[in-house]
Amino acid sequence: MDLRKSTELYSRTQAVLAGPSTFGKAVDQFAYGITPYSVERGSGAYVWDIDGNKYLDTMMALGAVLLGYCNNKVEQAVIEQIKKGASFSLAHRLETEVAEMLVDRIPCAEMVRFGKNGSDVTSAAVRLARHVTNKNHVLFCGYHGWQDWYISKTSMNSGIPSEVGSYSHRFSYNDVDSLANLIDEHDGDIACIIMEPVSRTEPTCGNLCKECKKEGTCRGFLHQIRDIATKNNIVLVFDEIVTGFRFHRGGYQAICGIEPDLACFSKAMGNGSPISALVGKRAMMEQCQEIFFSLTFAGEAVSLAATKAVLEIIDDEKVPDGIKANGRFFMDGVRTLIDQSGLNEVVQLEGFPCRSVLIFRDKDSYSSADIRTFWIQELVSHGVLTAGYHIISHSHQNEEISELLKKYNSVFSSLYQAIEEETLFDKLKCPPARESARSL
Repeated sequence: MDLRKSTELYSRTQAVLAGPSTFGKAVDQFAYGITPYSVERGSGAYVWDIDGNKYLDTMMALGAVLLGYCNNKVEQAVIEQIKKGASFSLAHRLETEVAEMLVDRIPCAEMVRFGKNGSDVTSAAVRLARHVTNKNHVLFCGYHGWQDWYISKTSMNSGIPSEVGSYSHRFSYNDVDSLANLIDEHDGDIACIIMEPVSRTEPTCGNLCKECKKEGTCRGFLHQIRDIATKNNIVLVFDEIVTGFRFHRGGYQAICGIEPDLACFSKAMGNGSPISALVGKRAMMEQCQEIFFSLTFAGEAVSLAATKAVLEIIDDEKVPDGIKANGRFFMDGVRTLIDQSGLNEVVQLEGFPCRSVLIFRDKDSYSSADIRTFWIQELVSHGVLTAGYHIISHSHQNEEISELLKKYNSVFSSLYQAIEEETLFDKLKCPPARESARSL
C-alpha cells in the first residue's frame, strides 16, 4: 500500500502542529506507519487517504458521523445555507427551529442552548448546576471532555490548579454505593451528578447496592441515581454526547425512561458539522441568562442547517432502528468468528449494536497492546480503517457489514496463527499502539 504522500505530510505536520486536533486521532493510537496519517475524503461508510487508498471505516469521525460521509440531503442543506451566510450579527431562525425539534424529541428538553463541542455543554451544565444549587462539588461517571473540572481528575491534569480537582469526584458505573459514599462524604455541598447514562454495559446495580441487599430486588442503577439526586436536591445531568440519536431519536433517556434535569448532546447531531446542545428543564435552563455561557459561533447557521437535515433524516429513515439491526448482525457475526477462531481467551466484544469495542487480553509473551496493534495493522492492509472499536453508521448496511465480517475472519485466522506459532513479533511492522497511555 502506497503511503508516500501521507508520510510526507506527517513529516511536515511535526514542524508546525503542536499535536493532533484530538488525542483520538494521534498516530500512536493506531499502527504507526501502516495506518495512514491523513484522510482526504469520504463517502458513505468509506474514506480515501491522501494517497488515494480506500478503506471501510469503523470509527466514523470518532462518532461524529451518524448517517455516513457526504450524505446528499445534509450536504444540500449545508450548500444552500453557505450561499446565504454562516454567521450573522443577530440570531438566525434556525436556532429556534432546531431547538423546537430537540424539545419535541428529547424527554427532558424544555429549553435549549447551543455550543460547538461536547466540552462546551458539559461544562455549561456543571456551571449552571452550581449556580442553581449554590453548591460546589461535582460527582461524575464517564468521559466528559477537556475542561478543568473533569481533566483535573485524570492522568493528564498538568496545568490545572490542584484546588480545582478537590471539587470533582469519580464514582463507578453500576455501583450505587460508590456514589452514596461520596454523597455522605460531601453532604450538603454537591451541585450535580453528571454521567454517561450507558457506555459498554447495561445499567444494573449488580446486587451491589444497599437497596438490593435489603429488598432483594433491583430497581436499576439509573432509577436509583435519579432517586438519590432528587432526594438530596442534586442536579442530575446525562452526558449524551456519544449516546445521543444512536440508540433512539430522543437519546438514551428515551429508552431507559429516566429523565435527567439537564442533558448534553453533540457528535452525531451534525453528521460531522461542529455543534452541541445543552437541553433541560425550563426552571433551570431559564437561569442560563444568569451565568456566562456565550460563544460567538454557537448560533452559526451552517451547522444548524446540517443538524436540522440530520434530525429530519433520523425520523424519515428510522435511522436508530436500522443501526440497531445492522449492528446486531455485525456483533453476532464477530462473536461467532471469535469462537470459531479459538480466540475466546484473547479477544472479547463488548458494547451495543450502535457502538462496540474489541477488548484484547495478554496471551503468553504478547501484551494486549501487541495483539491490538497487530489486529489494527492487519485490518488496514485489508482496507479497513479501525482502532479496535466500531461505531455503526446508517451507511453500514448489509453489504458493508458482510464485507467487514469477511475481512475480520481473515485477520482472526492470522492472529490465531501468529500467537500459536509465536511469530506475532516477527509479523508486527510497527510499535505497539498506546490505547491506555492516557487514562481519561
